Amino acid sequence: MINISDPIVKRFIENLHKAVDRKNRNLSSGGYDDYVLENRIMKLFCEDKALTPRVCADRMNSRYKTDLYNEDVIKVLKSTRLSYQQKRAELIDWAEALVKAFVQALESRKQKDFDDYNALRGKNIQTREGERYKVQDRIACIMLYVKHPELDTGNDAATIERFGNVYMKHFLFDASDFLKNICGKSKSGAKGDKKDSQQEKIELLENMLSRSDMLLKDLQDEFDARIKQSHQDDLVEFFSRLNSEKYGCILDAVLSARNGVRQLRKDKVQLQPEIGGLFILIERFAQFIRDSEINPILKPGSVKDMRLDEVESCDYEGSPFLNTTEVKRVKVLSPGWVYKNKDVQISRPRLKEVSDE
Repeated sequence: MINISDPIVKRFIENLHKAVDRKNRNLSSGGYDDYVLENRIMKLFCEDKALTPRVCADRMNSRYKTDLYNEDVIKVLKSTRLSYQQKRAELIDWAEALVKAFVQALESRKQKDFDDYNALRGKNIQTREGERYKVQDRIACIMLYVKHPELDTGNDAATIERFGNVYMKHFLFDASDFLKNICGKSKSGAKGDKKDSQQEKIELLENMLSRSDMLLKDLQDEFDARIKQSHQDDLVEFFSRLNSEKYGCILDAVLSARNGVRQLRKDKVQLQPEIGGLFILIERFAQFIRDSEINPILKPGSVKDMRLDEVESCDYEGSPFLNTTEVKRVKVLSPGWVYKNKDVQISRPRLKEVSDE
């Protein structure tokens, strides 16, 4: 535990609080509350990286009085590109090491320890596609308060739950600046003189000014990304409604009708000219679905052998699984649908257990 009675540590915590408060005041009322769910889920994984989405949902419901299911957590993990357990663990391990190096520098106040921290901070954890994780700084900031709640003035850890990638990134910049300004100073000089204090404030202000343009650009980029995400959400919502039971699962119906038409043509069945236009309409609608990057998950009507972990992401009708290794034979009643390279699920597959009789 960090010695929070140390005068320099006290001033450090005050600066952290001011940085959090300053950024929080810049947020519109309720405008960034959609980050809260993501950050709380990340926090639970920071506490225990071995969590499963199902256990995470249970803990969210218990701690924050939410009403989440397994697939809700999976959706958040996919949207933040944290769905792969191995990569998620790598990111969390990095954040733990970074916080440890941060605290080492804070306690020793040696330039070498700060340099070690700074080098680790510059390490990019890459996604499976080779890009730097945009949530990397968010996880680092969350981890700081998970590992050292004594740094919290009472509401800072809760306040940063409203911060997205940009504000977390710049909060980490601020924390690093505060740390840099106290490293290299001896502990015996904890009280410091007036000149040192003024110089520290000047350096902090200069750093804040130099990053103003960067912050504005980052916020603009984040705003553009949110607009793009909003368009995607609207598209997903549209196709989700199309495939709801209320409208007769239109996506499923189009896929089934298209396959039926192709089979008729393959069998060279003579069709009435009057219904030819209907078949063209079905083909055009199917093409529109494909062009919109909406794809089925499973093959409709197929029969598969599946385990419990495979069935959990589907709507399953049949006898319960006795254990995680049991295999059941199921028929695909509805294929389920995803958008863009399986990143976003539109509807879940529906499965029914096949009787052995």
